[in-house]
Amino acid sequence: MSDDAPYQTFEYRVVPAPRRGEKAKGVRSGEARFALAMSRLFNRMGEMGWEYVRADTLPAEERVGLTGSEVRYHALLVFRRSTQPVQMTPPAPQPVIEAARPALLLTAPLSEWEGFEEQEVQEAEVINLLSARARPVAAE
Repeated sequence: MSDDAPYQTFEYRVVPAPRRGEKAKGVRSGEARFALAMSRLFNRMGEMGWEYVRADTLPAEERVGLTGSEVRYHALLVFRRSTQPVQMTPPAPQPVIEAARPALLLTAPLSEWEGFEEQEVQEAEVINLLSARARPVAAE
């Protein structure tokens, strides 16, 4: 690997998988209790910045009695997190695009709208009509 090539380094943590489920209100089946125990473990690890990678079942030779040994299998969960600080770049601002507004439909035969009944009028026209109507008439 060249010196100018970017690379990512991680640290890993391997923890034993829960052997039994956890009780909680409304959680009745063994499968649901085990899922609850797993999700709580994942959430605790996630709060500390660990990302779940995979589960493995690996053999381990363990002592039995005074002189004997046997192979037992253990379920292990592998987590990782970056050893380099994560640089957060803010997202690029998105352009604001205004949707075309639908035309207003005038249906009330009010005196100021005479001649405009049942016609589509754009909002800008309505604003112009209302603002012209609101101006005081110059004294003669």
